[in-house]
Amino acid sequence: MPPHSLWVINHYASLPTAPDGTRHYELAKRLTAAGHDVTIIASQFHHKTRSRVELATRPYSAAMVDGVRFLWVPSRIHYRKNSVARMLNMLEFSVRVGWKGRRRFRQRLPRPNVILGSSPHPLAAFAAGFISKKLGARFILEIRDLWPETLVQLGGYEEGHPLVRILRRVERFQYKRAVHIVSLLPEAWKYLERCGVARDRVTWVPNGASVARDQQDPDRGISSSDELRVIYVGAHGRANVLDDLLSAAGILLHDGEPIRLILLGDGPEKPRLVARAQQEGLCNVQFRDSIPKAEVARVLSHADVGIALMEDSPLYDYGVSLNKLFDYFAAGLPVLLAGRIAHDYVALSGAGLTIPPRSPEAIAAGLLEMAQMPPEERLRMGRRGQEYLQEHHDWDLLADRLMKILEEVTEASR
Repeated sequence: MPPHSLWVINHYASLPTAPDGTRHYELAKRLTAAGHDVTIIASQFHHKTRSRVELATRPYSAAMVDGVRFLWVPSRIHYRKNSVARMLNMLEFSVRVGWKGRRRFRQRLPRPNVILGSSPHPLAAFAAGFISKKLGARFILEIRDLWPETLVQLGGYEEGHPLVRILRRVERFQYKRAVHIVSLLPEAWKYLERCGVARDRVTWVPNGASVARDQQDPDRGISSSDELRVIYVGAHGRANVLDDLLSAAGILLHDGEPIRLILLGDGPEKPRLVARAQQEGLCNVQFRDSIPKAEVARVLSHADVGIALMEDSPLYDYGVSLNKLFDYFAAGLPVLLAGRIAHDYVALSGAGLTIPPRSPEAIAAGLLEMAQMPPEERLRMGRRGQEYLQEHHDWDLLADRLMKILEEVTEASR
């Protein structure tokens, strides 16, 4: 395979020193090792820390991190919560990429033959498609969330809302422009087929993780404590339904069960959740601040069970690709999943228990079942998660899948 020059445009791409997912860093590191030239183009303003990236010392500055080139697009519009300012920040990034990027990027970067536009929001991917046409590069659209379907199903927007109607047009336009679509959602092809996209133009490349040697301890998961330590890692937002977890904590505390819940992360709902836990005297709940992605494995090594919670929504009929699940699997943690999703990783792997969504009683019962099972059974669940991860979601496997896509789309253009 001849080497490719790939630009990955992701507004929220992160370094491993930041408290966020590192999908594109992990993939780019492996593509670079295989001889390809990869640049990740991201915002100078970090979405999770709400601060400027340390290495972004000047506008459009670039730096090499483990052989991966990052270029940071300047941002003057900052925000502290989901607000009009955040919407303007999205627009600013997209305009700087699509309008000014052609000249600015070419001054600093090798010319790309492929551009991958990721869609944490649709405007960034739209800008990636625009600049790919200007530069004569093949455009790959990466779907992280379905827009505007997410606004309709989780955001409460009506189908006839002007914003939804605009995003529908943007959505269809992007599907037509892309030579290939990468989806993080296993069943997204069903949605895309209804939008006129042929199934052979869609490839599933989910999130992943890698099991480190120090995470393969044969005694991992056998705790010397009588207290079951349950950890949640991730955002504290409305869609994460952490109120259900606090309600379950209240049930467990009332029943005197020795189960401690640790919530690690940040988000717009966190101050309210902390206040609620204090007001209700939930002494079995502990909140911790976000930590760099590189340190998550160390923290998980001190837990007994990982937990993930989902809304009850038809949106998840297309599946999910939660970073936290794969982090739990990599750490050898058994998992309690409160959700109804297509392609249930926990059930498929045998790495834990799946319970109905939006039920504090079911969460409490599930955690109690985990606490009462022999530690060796939790250990076996954790090992099954690690095995499943290595077979299906190891970053090396996913990078190979992406390299095959690069070869296919460039071969088709010759």
